[in-house]
Order: sequence, then C-alpha cells, then structure tokens
Amino acid sequence: MIELATALRLAGPDVAAALRERFRVEIMAMVEGYAALPKEAVERVLADDGIDLAAFFAEGWSGGPQAHEILMRAARLGDPAIAASLYRRRKHADPAVFAEVLAHVDDEEDEGWHAEYGVVQALREIAGRDPLSAATMPFSVVVRQAAADRCADVPYAVAVDLCVAVADRCTRTDLLDLAKEPLGHPGLAAMLVEAAQAPDPSAYLADRRPPEEWLDPAAARTFLHLRQSTENPRGLEDRPEFDWDLVRREHARKRLGETALGWLTSWEGCPEDLVHEALKAARPRVALKHAVWLPFDIVSNQGALAAAEFDDAMRRGIAAGWMPLDRVLGEAAPANRMLSALPDIPEVRSALAEAFAPLGDDPHLWLTFYARLPRFAGSVVDMVAGVAASPVSKRSTTWPRPLAAVFPATEPENTRALFLNLLRLLPDSVTVALAPYFDARAVQHLLVFHYQALSPQVRKALVDEHGVPALASRAASGWLSKEEVAELLAYDEPAIDASLFAHAQVPDEERVRILAGVRTDGSRGRVAPEVLAVLEDINLGHYRARLTAGLGGGDPGVAAVILRRLRLGTEAGRLLLLVSVWERYGPTEVEELLGLGRLPAATVKTVRALLPAEDGLARLRERQAAAMAPGQVVAYLAKKGGQAEENLRRAVQEGVPLPWPELTDAVLDGRLDGQMAGLLCEQPGCTREFAMAVLGAGARHGRPVTPPKRTVLERMLRAGVLTSEDLLAYGTSPVAFLDLIARTPQAAPSRSAVVEPCEAARALAADLLGDDPEAWVVAVRMFRDFSGTLPELFATARAATS
Repeated sequence: MIELATALRLAGPDVAAALRERFRVEIMAMVEGYAALPKEAVERVLADDGIDLAAFFAEGWSGGPQAHEILMRAARLGDPAIAASLYRRRKHADPAVFAEVLAHVDDEEDEGWHAEYGVVQALREIAGRDPLSAATMPFSVVVRQAAADRCADVPYAVAVDLCVAVADRCTRTDLLDLAKEPLGHPGLAAMLVEAAQAPDPSAYLADRRPPEEWLDPAAARTFLHLRQSTENPRGLEDRPEFDWDLVRREHARKRLGETALGWLTSWEGCPEDLVHEALKAARPRVALKHAVWLPFDIVSNQGALAAAEFDDAMRRGIAAGWMPLDRVLGEAAPANRMLSALPDIPEVRSALAEAFAPLGDDPHLWLTFYARLPRFAGSVVDMVAGVAASPVSKRSTTWPRPLAAVFPATEPENTRALFLNLLRLLPDSVTVALAPYFDARAVQHLLVFHYQALSPQVRKALVDEHGVPALASRAASGWLSKEEVAELLAYDEPAIDASLFAHAQVPDEERVRILAGVRTDGSRGRVAPEVLAVLEDINLGHYRARLTAGLGGGDPGVAAVILRRLRLGTEAGRLLLLVSVWERYGPTEVEELLGLGRLPAATVKTVRALLPAEDGLARLRERQAAAMAPGQVVAYLAKKGGQAEENLRRAVQEGVPLPWPELTDAVLDGRLDGQMAGLLCEQPGCTREFAMAVLGAGARHGRPVTPPKRTVLERMLRAGVLTSEDLLAYGTSPVAFLDLIARTPQAAPSRSAVVEPCEAARALAADLLGDDPEAWVVAVRMFRDFSGTLPELFATARAATS
C-alpha cells in the first residue's frame, strides 16, 4: 500500500500516530511483506518503540537502517520459527543478523530448531560446505554431523580440529560413534577411541594435532572449497598462501579432481608438477583459462588443443612472456592452430614479419600459403619454407575457393577468418600485393570486419581494384558507424545507396534524400533501379516508414512502388505524393500513377479533372493544403472505431503535420478520443500544453481518458515537458504515478517502490487534509479506486468528514 506509506511520510506526528493505530493490520501486513517475516515476528518486533515505520517504508525493497533494525530485533527473539524465516533469506541479508540468531539460542534441544526447513537444517547445509564454521554453531548435532561428513575431505590436521570440536561440544559416546564413520585418515579412528577414554578428550586430541600444518583457516577453507569445486566456483576472490608440500601430500592421500587441479594453477607459485597434472585432463579448460603460467608442451597436448580456451591461454602466455613466441612459430603445430592463437601486440607483428620474410610480397606465394593452410600439419616456419621452395608451376595463381559477397555481410569463418586476421598483423605491402586476387567475399570481410585496422593505403588498394561493388558490399552491414555511413553516402553511387538503405543504420533524413533522388552535392535525378529494388523488398511489418519516407520526394519510380505496396490511409498523404511528382515531372507521370488503380476513386476523379488545366497543379496544391489543415487533421485523428494507434501511425508516416494547438483544444473540448490523446503524448513533439490538457481531461469531461503510459510520463518528466507538480495537481488515477512524483525523474521507477514524497505533495496534503486524522483515513481508503486528481481526492476526503 504505497498510499499508506506515503501518508505516513506526509502527515505530522499526531496524524501519523493515528494512522498507525487505524491501519494496524495493513501496516503489519506491509512490514511482513517487506521484511519477509512471519506475522508473529512483526507483532513482537513492533510491540516496542524505536522503529520509524515511515522511514522503513521509504527504504523500500533495497533496505536500510530501519529494515536492518527490524531484522536484528527479530533475530534477538530466540524464536526457532522466526529464525528459520530469517535463514531462508540469508543470501540477501547482513551476516550480523544470523550471528545474532545464533547468539540467542537458549535451548539447542528445542524441537523447533530441528524442524524441517528449520535453522539446524540450514546450518547443516552451511557446515557441509564449510565444516570449520560448525565449531562456532550452538548445536552439537551440527558439529558432530560436520565431522562425520567432512573429515575424509579435509587434511589430517583439519580433521583433528573437527574432532576436537566434537570433544568440546559432545559426549564421549559421540566420539566413539564418530570413530565408526569413514574418516578417510589412517589412525584417526583409533585416536578417537583413545581420546574417549582419556581424562580430557579435547586436550588429548589437540596434543596430537600436527603443530605446523594448516594453521590458516582461510587456506583450509579454500582448499576444501577447491576439492568440492565446480567449473565456476564462488568464493575464490582471495588467494590465501598454500604450503605446497601439504597440498601435494593431501592430493596423494585423496586425489583432487580435474577442476580442483585446474584452479590450483591460478595460484602464484603453483608447482610445475601440479600444473602438468592439471593438464592431463581430457579438456583442461580451467587450467587454460586461469593458470598463472603454462608449460610450452600445451601446444602438443591434444586435450588442450581441442579446448575452446586454448587460444586465449596462448595469447595470455605470449603477451606475458611465459610462452616463447619463437618456439610457437618454429616448433608448434599445426600452423593454422598456432596462427589463430596469436595476440595482436608489437612483438608478434615483428616475429611474423621475420617468419614470413621468405614469401616477401609475392602474391602467388601467399595464395599458395592460403591454399595449403587448412591441411598443413607442421609448424609455421616449416610451412613458410615449404611454400617458398615450391616450384613455380605448383603455386596458386588465383584465390582458392572464391565466393561472392553476401547481403547482409556475415562474419568470416574458419581458414578465411584466420588468414584475413593474419594479414592484419603483417606489413601492409602483403595485403596491397594480394588486393587484385581477393575474391569478393574477402574484400567484403576486410572492409566490414577489419576496416578500422586497415591503413589508408590498404583501403585505397582494395577500392581501386574492386570498385563500387566492394563499397556496396561494405555498405551491407548494420555495424557501420555514423561516420562510415556518411563516408559511403558521399560516393552518390546507386548500388552503395541501395545497400545502405537495406542494411545499414541510415538517418531518416538521408533516407528521405535518397528517395527524392537528391545527391549529396544538391543535384537531382531519377532514383536508380537498385534503390527501387530495395523498396520492393522492404518488410512493411517492421519498416513501413522507410517506404513512406519517399512520399514527398517526387520521384515517379518511388511513388509507383509506394502505391503498389501500400494503401495510403490519409488524403493528405495521397495528395502529397501526387503533388510532389507533378511538381518535378509533370502531369503525364501523375496520370501513370493514377492508372495503377491503387488510389480511391474520388481521389482519381478529382486529380484527373485537374491534369489538363493550366492551373491544375496550383489547385491540387490547394486541395493538399486543405487536407493538411489543422481542422482536417484533428477530424481524422478524432475518428472513432478503435483504430487510434493505426490512424496516428499512418498520419505521422504519411507526412501529416500534427497541429498541437488545435489538438490541445480538441482535448479541452472533449472531441479527441481518450486513447488517441494518450498516444499523442508519446510523439516526440508533444507540447507541455497538450500534456497538461490530457492530464486534466478526465476531470473536465467526467469520463475515463487513457492516461499516457507510465514510461511516457517518465520520459516527459525527464525532458521537462511535465513536472512532478504537474502530475500532482492534474494527474488522474494517482495510484498509477504516485511513486513517480515522489522521486527524481532520472531515477528508475518501480510501481512497488516507496520513496520520499515531494515537498509539493506535503504542502498540498497539509492544506487540504490538515490535521484531521479521519480525513487522512478516508483519503487512504479511497486512493486505490479514485479516478480523479490528488487535490480532488483530498478535497473529497475532507468533505466526507466535515
């Protein structure tokens, strides 16, 4: 109940106290829901003073000091059922709350603590993951269970610590029972039997603990965490120091899994033998991804080569210096696998230039290298030597397996991707030499996916050799930046424009220009067939506006496509199209458009009558102006029939200007449909006057008006079209926006968030409701169903109690 929480913030102390008394049940339910506590806990927690409920509600779901205090009070109650409810939310609460729960366990034998889904069950789960924590828990059964379950998984010294905790917290019989469990350490069971017979079992066990082993609890916890780890374990942010001899000994006692060994390689100082053992896994993914260093022989490790993480490991190693680059190029194989794993750093570029020096800038040698790359089994150096020594007659002279460009562009794959990426790391002269030999797909890939890495010299060579088709293939990409789009548009080439129009993020004004046949230098001509072909294929369900962008351009070809593919919904749009064509190309082209049979009979009859007249164009312009007159636009948008959204979309896309002053008048006098009014608020040009008129429409006309969508209201608040005070004074159905006006417009709103009310709301409530608790109570109870404004709500509540 956001209204009740807000009322508590708005009201003075006396009224707030009265509201707390009158809405006691509702407040309890709200605290119960917000704090996720049972009803009994809330009643007991709130029985004492000291909780600022208004501040608690204002903290909302994110919590704060009051929420923390409520949870701490609940923890101090020592009630098993309440404690269990707190533990169910332990992932999202302060650990101090749970420490307080454990500090207030008076009777560990109380059955409530041991109930299903109770605190003991939760603690057993925690102790199962972290048995060392069991010693701090006030339940001996948890301590005993942790030792029985986890002794086999922890090092011997830690297992003795667990047994000491059992001796401290449990009985001698418990020690004997523990000795019967599979403890995983030779001699430990016998020592427990001896301890059970000793005068001080705890001291007996403590004296026999290895004195210098696993003294750091963090290291012991982390090691156990690793032993139990999955591929992406949590809690490894810290790296406590390990005694690696102890780690080896524990691994020999009970082998660590592949994942645990892989994570150990991420520690500084991890011994080489453990690193090598981690790499014996069928897919040593963890080691490849996280190891501080890896040996060179991973290049011959079949499991490593098959892992997706191999490339990143190699790049990391080469960049860090522990993977020798000269050996990678000279010894590691196969060549294609090694080349795909090279980082883009200066050292690699220099090494590649030296390794590929025997090929020089000879395009035939490079084509031969590319042709052999997928199948060559040796090293990079061996492959280069073999290609350089190959007979001239055996060398490739054309691009292997040529492919045409694709529209839209798709990323390169396999050997093609590898070779093009390699070219980026080599001197520009190699790519320039190959420019005449590239197939259309390679040129497209270079210009689309490697463009920023290409030097001006390489770009020029590619364009000079492959011309406009290359640029058109580059234009077939949705990833082009604004600058790149502008660069391509400057060519004024139909094929490029068509490709951009179909596939790139072209600004709306540029689409209008292209469909008007206007070149970037201002000259005009007919729109090219390539662009018209794109218009024929546009998906009207998603991109209708891209086609209607040509309505006012006056190009007959574009106009014909529009008429064939669309049913223009407004007379203003139809006349705009015909007038524009007549102005540029005369009445003959207009007659041809009329002959397509895609215009209403009345429009065709009217226009045909004007075609032979000397003043026909002027008279048609007058009809167009009349169709776009504010009165006509308002009449069109005010049409009934449940098509408000479609009518507005057609009007906007078909070039009809929105007359905001007249639309505002239509809202004020009730002519404009409520749904249409709400939709118009979403238009970018919506004025403050129109939005204000819509906010107050329901109150003026006594009928429901669809308010602007919540996201639209938020956007208008951010843009300054409306203010919080506007919504406060004129917004209808306040339940829909109360949380918006109580926060800054920049904040991300949430219907359920309770936030600090604004000062204007505080002043309004004080003025209209005053200090009369009954008026406040009535206002809160009416809030949910009240369709008027907040001032009207307050005034109605005050009148009802006068």
